[in-house]
Amino acid sequence: MTNNQDQLKRFSYSGGKSYIAKLKSVLNETTDVGLARRLGIPKGTISTWMQRDTTPFEVSIIVHLATGLSLRWLLLDEGKPFETNSADNSQLAKFSQEKLQNGVLVEDNCNFNFDMTLLERYSIDIQSTKIIENDAELLFINIQETNPASGRYLIDIDGSISLNHLQRLPGKKLAMSFGDSSIEISESDIVVLGRVALAICKE
Repeated sequence: MTNNQDQLKRFSYSGGKSYIAKLKSVLNETTDVGLARRLGIPKGTISTWMQRDTTPFEVSIIVHLATGLSLRWLLLDEGKPFETNSADNSQLAKFSQEKLQNGVLVEDNCNFNFDMTLLERYSIDIQSTKIIENDAELLFINIQETNPASGRYLIDIDGSISLNHLQRLPGKKLAMSFGDSSIEISESDIVVLGRVALAICKE
């Protein structure tokens, strides 16, 4: 026989727009179409979640099992996206990867888990970072840094994607490096997609 003390607590779950935004940030998707593809559901389902402020519990469990995402963070706005693992006292962040091939970013099926301690050490924000493989390098690109000052940037030149060193000059000019040489260009000649925040290189 049960009494009131045996009744489980009821929770107020996150749903709709905020829930979808969380899923996008964790799965590194920026559109409803991309999120629907990752989850294997029709795009219209996401629109329904938003309109009805729905909390899709089955999807939540699938994402939790696939990525280790905290259900308390996703459903209740409590804690962090990836909670500390008590067994090894580490916290992992999961990234998908793209490859830079012949001026085009190609989606790769490879995923990486990185210790949050390492990422925090180098001020890597997982929600504004994408990983790109380029030759023997694994590059963490901060997609929020699109106003070039000095450093290596992911840029679009007439539809062709490349990685180049940029140095700001007076008069909205930039010096762009090509190997051992550099040229002066106008800031309007390129589109900056992000800055290389961290590079892991194979020797």
